[in-house]
Amino acid sequence: MRATLPVKKLQEIMDLMNKFVSRHATLPILENVYIKWGIDTIIFRATDMEKYIEIEMPVQLDDEGSITINAKTFVDILKTIDDDQINLVIEESNQHVIIQSSSDEFTIKWIPASEYVAIPEVQSDTPIKIDTSDFIEGINKVEYAVTEKNFSPVLTGVFMRIAQNEGEKELVFVGTDSFRLAEYKISYQGDGEELSMIVPKVHINDLKKVAEYALMNEAQEMTTKYANNMVEFTYQVDAMRIMCSSILIQGSFPDYQQESIIPTTYESKSLIDASQLEKAIKKIEILTRDMNNYILVSGEQDKVNLSSWQTDLWHADTSLSALHEGTEYSYGVNGKYITDCIKAVSWEEVVMRVIDSEKPIIFKDKDDENFTYVVRPLVK
Repeated sequence: MRATLPVKKLQEIMDLMNKFVSRHATLPILENVYIKWGIDTIIFRATDMEKYIEIEMPVQLDDEGSITINAKTFVDILKTIDDDQINLVIEESNQHVIIQSSSDEFTIKWIPASEYVAIPEVQSDTPIKIDTSDFIEGINKVEYAVTEKNFSPVLTGVFMRIAQNEGEKELVFVGTDSFRLAEYKISYQGDGEELSMIVPKVHINDLKKVAEYALMNEAQEMTTKYANNMVEFTYQVDAMRIMCSSILIQGSFPDYQQESIIPTTYESKSLIDASQLEKAIKKIEILTRDMNNYILVSGEQDKVNLSSWQTDLWHADTSLSALHEGTEYSYGVNGKYITDCIKAVSWEEVVMRVIDSEKPIIFKDKDDENFTYVVRPLVK
């Protein structure tokens, strides 16, 4: 097989492939990318056996075949090419792949495609259309609240569902590690009625990178299919089809819509500049970073005070202006939980709702009621 391929497009494809290749494979074949070509298309695949990607692009060829080559080696070679196009020559007689530019030629060995694993097909009669930008934003709003390791497996992924709210459908994203919880709701106008799945944290960012690439190339919509323990996302990028899939976490996500987890009432409310709050927390964390990032937050009249533990060696206090309503309050919290959220959601002003020192604290975007962030207080 001999094909002339655009270098920039091939680099983009391989950058995506490389995110799905196994990093510590017990099977050497999983460090490879699968390449299959026909008369008018070429297909690239990669997997680590838990997440999969397949990209199909049109190209004019004169035969059919398939091979696998080491993904990292291929990526590293492509990074050195300055030309706009390369010639990809696959010699079946001696199992060589030759990559040629105007001034370079690389020859590497390929492994037969017969040794590569098959990509599981997600069987679903009701695919769901989702705006690509909504998917990206939903993940950004909640994934930082999830940890990859947790005593409960269902808490190691991002929960996605379609829900009914007063007759209107919403696409809901939730992430929690049991100490904090982030929920983001987006109005959903699609035809899908059922969606409820938990996508592993370890895979969600790679899936998001594919979505970001698709959106950058004006793929405004993604087709979602899920069944049993798999989810599949498909994008049409010009004449190129991109499909990525992942295993799902099995189990029921906790019923988090309870007053004890997300309180709907509160005794006090403070409106604070988000950047000033982040800066104040970082000041206190200079002394508390080795002590669970503990900070004491108190609100009164027109300000919010932050302080550290009181010890014989050190103590820190700082304050910032705030619009305050209700009674005075005081609670302990892991400061990093607050700064994680501020960085992820790009708040300008944050509304902090407090019941007492033992109940969850609610953080809201002043201009976006669809986002809710809950943090459990710490006991000093």
